[in-house]
Amino acid sequence: MKKIKSIEKIYRAGLHIPVGIFNVFCLWVNPIYGILFFVGFFAYEITEDWRIKDFGYLDIFGWLIGFALGVTALFIYQNIFC
Repeated sequence: MKKIKSIEKIYRAGLHIPVGIFNVFCLWVNPIYGILFFVGFFAYEITEDWRIKDFGYLDIFGWLIGFALGVTALFIYQNIFC
């Protein structure tokens, strides 16, 4: 199994933060879109990690951070600005 540098871990997770935020937007527009996006993203990441062992958990971790940020932003928008 190959090693991965800490800076590369941060970079990989950081690349997927916008994906999590976009997933929240999809859920806000239409829950079906958000669910389909979520299932597609996770299926892709799990399959990719299973086949080529590319540390897919970092991508999912980045998505999770983005999802949390998106939910927080949506909560603030709905409770303060609406």
